[in-house]
Amino acid sequence: MTPRPLARTRRAVCSFVIIGAGLLALAGCDPRTLLYFLQPNEPMIPPPEGAPSLKDKRVVILTHSSSGAQADFMSLDRDLAREFGHRLKKKLEKKIDIVPQNKVWDWVEGHPNWTNPAELARAFEADFVIFLEIEKFQTKDPGDLNVLHGTARTHIQAIEMAYPKNTKGKALTDKPKEEETVYDEYADCEFPKRGPIPTDGTISSGAFKKTFLKVVATEATWHFVEHSPEDSIGGDTKIDER
Repeated sequence: MTPRPLARTRRAVCSFVIIGAGLLALAGCDPRTLLYFLQPNEPMIPPPEGAPSLKDKRVVILTHSSSGAQADFMSLDRDLAREFGHRLKKKLEKKIDIVPQNKVWDWVEGHPNWTNPAELARAFEADFVIFLEIEKFQTKDPGDLNVLHGTARTHIQAIEMAYPKNTKGKALTDKPKEEETVYDEYADCEFPKRGPIPTDGTISSGAFKKTFLKVVATEATWHFVEHSPEDSIGGDTKIDER
């Protein structure tokens, strides 16, 4: 049996919600708006439909940047891989096994003729390869070099390694794992979203590039983990001058 004080509390809350919804309706507002703000926890934005779960998986992160994107940032590949992996692991609360980046780059340097990201998955016995191909990364608009404005475009692919299945859907564990590209999307990033920042000497181009890289890495993780609506609306992270 529900204690009387608790029952009164529940009735009071229900009455408040009903009355508030009614007032909003009379005022021409959608009552669902009130219910949204009365939720105990802020709703999170899930990854795009079709994105694979990386929880409890062994993952290789591989990055590659076009010659144009890397022209002014020689370490762009490695920097993005490090930031993306760090933020992915933090978001998943370490429930992901990411192959150490130094081992990945050692393999890449030792195999200069590699053509298929799945080769790394086989080499490290990974479940997934997340391949980030940076097609564009610039911190200044070509038409106005007196302002800082980050724009980037990244091709994101997730290649899964899994055992083939028989006609009944049972995994054939005695067979080699096969590769399949299970996710293929593009991510466009702009920073700051409010508009360009004048190059008046208060912000160094190096600090801006470092902060923008973190924004690109963070938004790339949104393809695999949930995030807060405030993260999407903001996009104006404080410039990291460290």
